[in-house]
Amino acid sequence: MPDDTFDLPPLPPESAALLDKVVPPPHRPPLLYRAMAANPGVLRGYIEQPILGLRGLLHTGQLSADERELCVLRVTAKCDAEHEWGVHVAYFGKTSGLTQSQIDATVLDTDPEPGWSTRQRAVLDIVDAVVDMRRLDAAELAAIDRTLTIETRTEIVAVASLYLGISATCRVLGIPPEPGAPRFPSWTGAQRTP
Repeated sequence: MPDDTFDLPPLPPESAALLDKVVPPPHRPPLLYRAMAANPGVLRGYIEQPILGLRGLLHTGQLSADERELCVLRVTAKCDAEHEWGVHVAYFGKTSGLTQSQIDATVLDTDPEPGWSTRQRAVLDIVDAVVDMRRLDAAELAAIDRTLTIETRTEIVAVASLYLGISATCRVLGIPPEPGAPRFPSWTGAQRTP
């Protein structure tokens, strides 16, 4: 759905001021931010707290850039939130350390080049369990216990949970892919993960 067909209400003044802080003009805030701006309280909570705030996980978290983005990309791919997936690929994908093959594999659920490291596989196992709302099985837990600290596991669950909410916002509000941002890669054969 092109940007010009996505109906957005006029911005309340408080929301406009908040957006100017996060995405200073002349840049345009992503469609997700503009949709959240309909309710200044929701936008303020999103900007000031769990993710974007100065104490949010994108600023103070302990995950490496590749692990954080792997978590975000996998959640948004599994939840079919193409808008948020594309925004993250566009803005963080090139600096995350993930290869294009790895980025594509978050959607296609294929073996990337290079293959997943033991740590990345552990991140994916946790994220998949969060999105699927299931317990980790014994084999997954054993591999994760050998690879990640409890602090790292807890942060992965927190980031994945936050992006479940963001994915739900994208899906329920019908936010289209961000203009100019990458789209999900095509797949052939078996269905992808979502």
